[in-house]
Amino acid sequence: MRRRVGGLETEFGIVCVGPDGSRRLEPEQAARELFRPVVAMGRSSNVFLTNGARLYLDVGSHPEYATAECDSWWELVAQDVAGQQIFANLVAQVNERLADDGNDARVHLFKNNVDSAGNSFGSHENYLVDRRGEFTRLPQHLLPFLITRQIVTGAGGVVIEPDGTGRFVFSRRSDHMWETVSSATTRTRPIINTRDEPHGDPSRFRRLHVISGDSTMSELSTWLRFATTDLVLRVIESGQALPDLALEDPISAIRAVARDLTGTQQIPLASGGTTTALEIQQRWHDLAADAADTTEPDEIDALETWQRALDAVRTADRSWARTRLDWAIKEELFTQVSTRRGVNLADPAIERLDLAYHDIGPDGSLHASLQERGRAPRILGADRIEQARTTAPSTTRAHLRGQVVRTAQEHRVDHVVDWTTMRLTRSGSTPVQILDPFCTQSDQVDALLDQIRSHTQEVTPPPA
Repeated sequence: MRRRVGGLETEFGIVCVGPDGSRRLEPEQAARELFRPVVAMGRSSNVFLTNGARLYLDVGSHPEYATAECDSWWELVAQDVAGQQIFANLVAQVNERLADDGNDARVHLFKNNVDSAGNSFGSHENYLVDRRGEFTRLPQHLLPFLITRQIVTGAGGVVIEPDGTGRFVFSRRSDHMWETVSSATTRTRPIINTRDEPHGDPSRFRRLHVISGDSTMSELSTWLRFATTDLVLRVIESGQALPDLALEDPISAIRAVARDLTGTQQIPLASGGTTTALEIQQRWHDLAADAADTTEPDEIDALETWQRALDAVRTADRSWARTRLDWAIKEELFTQVSTRRGVNLADPAIERLDLAYHDIGPDGSLHASLQERGRAPRILGADRIEQARTTAPSTTRAHLRGQVVRTAQEHRVDHVVDWTTMRLTRSGSTPVQILDPFCTQSDQVDALLDQIRSHTQEVTPPPA
């Protein structure tokens, strides 16, 4: 599939604490307070926005943001960062209300995967795949890539080993994976979720749902996560003969790869023999390079960036990666702080530093500070992010959804939309269904927009 639609769902951790760090509101209550402007706008804690994205409280009161459908991975990154800004604005509003009420507590929102209590939050990737393909064959080849991809696109972090020592790893999320493939998302938490929800024409499409990835702050890490996976999917979908890289114990492997910062630890193969994370990643890189379209700059950039990331692991020379990829940025930062303060990686100061890196609050996160100092990448300009915050991608179905939401808000007309369907809430309104994720023009949607413009009813306007 040369043109693929994808999206990213991110769960955020939430905490409300006082100046002394003590908890002031339980997470559920803090989340409800955070979403008060959202409920006022849409009469629900589950709304779609003018940029085509979904903003909602997930099970367990996790604030969550799902990007609109994107067929450009840089557009997806812009949508992802826009979601952070939307939540940062909500954090600013709730903290202002708390202050006005004489409450010195503050809400913090974290775009990370693991909290201090061991709870894990998801960063779920979605890729459109062809229904006619053999979906059962896909995980066989994709799993070794996904298990080892963390050496390129992991968020980095510290795990506390049984002996109490702290150890830097490529990904903390890896310790929270329990199955390879399953229809569950929380109880067993697989690497690939097989729940069949295509959000499109079920006779043509299927949705590949990958839930093992890290929430990444680096724009480059997020882009590389999607760009490399797309390239690998194309190789698998081509039908060519592929190497058998199936791992003997994938769950043990994903944990071992996270802890091996050299990428050279031997991993047993299901067919006998061993391989390494670097070898698996290099094999897929080379296969993707052979199949790449050399006239597409994004494909060439992805391959070159992927190779530089692999070289950073292979050579242990972090000079390129330590200002570009999350895991390497944090490795450098944690090492400097632990050395300067004379503490080991298990010290609570390192955990606080990790949280500060992923804090998306409006007061300025550690990651934003590193961007200002050139120690983290800033690739997308403010104008690009602002457009993604307010306007849906123009090349996918999200364009139509965004038009309906925007027009309905402007004319104060009650409406309901989801990924495939749009309708007015008044009696007798006929739903409009768009099952093609690539559709950007629809006579039915045009007629619905005319209905909205000609029929105004009183609803609560969105907050300024």
